[in-house]
Amino acid sequence: MQNRILRERVAGQSAMAAVVTAQRAVPRPGRLARIFGISPLTPEARAHYRGALGELLVGDALENLGPTWDVLHDLPLQSTIVDHLLIGRAGVFTVFAANFGKNDVSVDGTALTVAGEQRDDIAAAAAEATEVSRLLTAAAGKPVRVRPMLVVVDPLRLTVKATSGDVVIVASRELEGFLSRAARTLTGDEVAHISDLADLDTTWPASPDSGLDTQKLHRDFGVIRTRVNDALLRRILWAAAATIVVYATVCSLIATLVTVVMQP
Repeated sequence: MQNRILRERVAGQSAMAAVVTAQRAVPRPGRLARIFGISPLTPEARAHYRGALGELLVGDALENLGPTWDVLHDLPLQSTIVDHLLIGRAGVFTVFAANFGKNDVSVDGTALTVAGEQRDDIAAAAAEATEVSRLLTAAAGKPVRVRPMLVVVDPLRLTVKATSGDVVIVASRELEGFLSRAARTLTGDEVAHISDLADLDTTWPASPDSGLDTQKLHRDFGVIRTRVNDALLRRILWAAAATIVVYATVCSLIATLVTVVMQP
């Protein structure tokens, strides 16, 4: 029996679940840790947390594209997850969300550099699109072209010196504009047919988290996100207080020095 359960999956589902699982056995930070704003995230959770935030941001942008686009989230592959699958008159795209924080990102062909460090996200995005194309082609019984899209989440600056083959690379703030300008390559019937196939669980490898309560997942992740934001705010307040103290101390020293120098 073919089930249509893929639309129940939400943006960032796997990343959020990884964060919640990693934090499950961690006791709530003590009073001093809360006062000084120490991050409540474990190293394992931290590795997934930023990715979850990026996928949520990109997922919201895709959902706001309107009825001419169909979007599915967090689709299972053999060894990884497709962050988002986008289907519309401009074609079929896998959307790989890359959250590098507020850093300069440079692209030169297949080389992607973040703050001086090379990353393999372009190759990963291309590999995902290839596998999705294979799966949809098998389901459709005819070739289905899938273009890889690498969306860099809110970078300080994205510089694309040269593109890499078929991989579309855009900043998240430019995503909607790019898609609105993209040339049409599919008919309405083709979009509907591919969307129908993409919504079938038989099109994709079995997912280990099928049947997950996504509403509870959002609540649990929301609690963690609130604690992380509270800790960040406290660190900012402590840093501001320290800056004021240092400034006041320097001004006092300068005033004392001037007084000494001006004495006859």
